[in-house]
Amino acid sequence: MVEATSLEREREEQARWRPLPQGPRFPIFEQLVENEFQPPEVLLAQQGADLRKLVAFAVQRVPYYRDLFERLKLTPADVVSAADLLKLPLLSKRLILENERRLQPDRLPAGEKFYGVFASSGTTGRPTQVAHTHNSNLMFTVMGQRHVRWCRWDPMDKVAEIRLPHQLPVKPDGSAFAPGETCRRPGWRYLGGLFQTGPYAGLNVFTPMEERIDWVYRERPAHLTGASEILEQMAFACQDRAPPPGLLSTRAISEQLTEPMRRRIEDTFKVPVHQNYGLNEVGIIAGLCPAGRYHINSEHCIVEILDEDLQPCPPGTAGRLVVTALKNPAMPLLRYDTDDLATAVDGLCPCGRTLPAFDDIVGRYSRIAFLPPGTLVHVEALRDELQAMPQELMRNLRQFQVHQFRDGRFEMRLCTVGPLPDAFGARLHEAWQGSIGEEALSLELIEVEEIARPPSGKYQDFTSDFFPSAGSDARPDPTVTRRP
Repeated sequence: MVEATSLEREREEQARWRPLPQGPRFPIFEQLVENEFQPPEVLLAQQGADLRKLVAFAVQRVPYYRDLFERLKLTPADVVSAADLLKLPLLSKRLILENERRLQPDRLPAGEKFYGVFASSGTTGRPTQVAHTHNSNLMFTVMGQRHVRWCRWDPMDKVAEIRLPHQLPVKPDGSAFAPGETCRRPGWRYLGGLFQTGPYAGLNVFTPMEERIDWVYRERPAHLTGASEILEQMAFACQDRAPPPGLLSTRAISEQLTEPMRRRIEDTFKVPVHQNYGLNEVGIIAGLCPAGRYHINSEHCIVEILDEDLQPCPPGTAGRLVVTALKNPAMPLLRYDTDDLATAVDGLCPCGRTLPAFDDIVGRYSRIAFLPPGTLVHVEALRDELQAMPQELMRNLRQFQVHQFRDGRFEMRLCTVGPLPDAFGARLHEAWQGSIGEEALSLELIEVEEIARPPSGKYQDFTSDFFPSAGSDARPDPTVTRRP
């Protein structure tokens, strides 16, 4: 049962965040609290006003949109609300790559300054590069603070991160922290420049596993952030240990967090796993609330969940997650196709917030759409069996990856620190057989020393030969069922 929050409760939480004595003041933090409980029609009206301003600017100053509206015989007056966005085509990653310069304005609005260019992770091919203003960059921090407030982080707690080297702060000489070296700061990254906070510690993700674990137990952070796979690996390795002392929560970032992954991390560390959803191209789009919904930062963006006909999905069904960024005139993104799949939802959220929301993030459309029917059901059967596996059978397991070959074979790669008992494999094969039934799909278990990361740096616990190659313009066969 989720305890609903209230405007008064969130005001109390925000009051714990004390600005730095000589630091800048941003009233937006208090405004966000008030917005979280506005009637939906008020939020829609606010979004509409931001959208009208953005569209008028884009058509006037951005060559790509000037030509698009002319070709479609539209004017800015035709796109004045979220519902009107259906009149516009989707903006794909490929279109951005082909129109990087034409998507940028000939000049910025008054009060805006160019900040820099952010790139996507490049999981599905060449990274998408998007220019940002100082204000749009600030929104990363603003929306991040909203979410940790929802997670009830005490701003004076100690936080720690295990990240890729380029994602950590650098040393005074500009070099990166090597594996095993600790990055320390007196305040949190980003938020520590605006508020009084506790200390920060960071660690290079390429630090060996046992050293990583010892580091967490030694540092004693209240909150630990890391990629989903890193937290799961550590959960595997800590099955025979007591939870790290002082740990109050973990935060999974960068990669999809499956439900079995969430359960394993929470069961091992005995603390909740928090997560938000964001993109380098846009910012933090939504935050997961205690009721399990991703509430959209409606002041920052508009989200659509679309079916295969590019129409709004009914509640309870999965569709393409499309985002319109409202706060970045340096490179306006109207109806940006994130390539992700999420589940539509409606009705009031049990958490008490009125912000729009969506449900589970299912995965990448550009990958899932190519899979034979039933594929993910079989993979989930293996994930579920691992979750149910007795601890004594899997204490030597550190990481796994399932791979699907085009000829129908599956391979489960197991990274271990010692041999696994025969019963481990027997249970997986039994779960596999129960999933496939009469299908002729084989599963081989192999032990490996390492599971390599792709160029994007994002680990995947399932890969397939059916996935299109990076940068491919391939499209799924429309005659094939796309609900794996």
